[in-house]
Amino acid sequence: MRVLIWYRNDLRLHDHEPLHQALQSGAAVIPVYCVDPRQFGQTGFGFPKTGAFRAQFLLESLEDLKAGLRSRGTDLVVRRGQPEQVIPQLVKTLDVDAVYWHEEITQEEVAVDRALESKLESMGTQTQIFWGTTLYHHDDLPFPIGKLPEV
Repeated sequence: MRVLIWYRNDLRLHDHEPLHQALQSGAAVIPVYCVDPRQFGQTGFGFPKTGAFRAQFLLESLEDLKAGLRSRGTDLVVRRGQPEQVIPQLVKTLDVDAVYWHEEITQEEVAVDRALESKLESMGTQTQIFWGTTLYHHDDLPFPIGKLPEV
């Protein structure tokens, strides 16, 4: 089995559940990062979505991830384009069986998730989406998320 790991905002090797689950299953792993041009545009208020410092931090984080993967005998595939277009192309080209990623919570990122999931589903490609946005998983809380205390 071949699993494409779509790296998004969590660019770590350690404590990365999609990567861990793919490796635990014995799958061949293909790590991918898409440089989405939409993240370098402007907000509706005219402010840049990604400023110079954030862009530099992203580049350094990608370099670190790439070095970590290379030290473990693999590499990071980096592509420029919209993930919902780039990833299905990679799935076809690389004969990928499944795509794993961390879900996000903002409106734009959720729309990308849904578009990608729909395309992969129509191709017959499995998807597995993981929660990784908070320190604790919402299923591990001792109360429903709607009853979250203010302190």
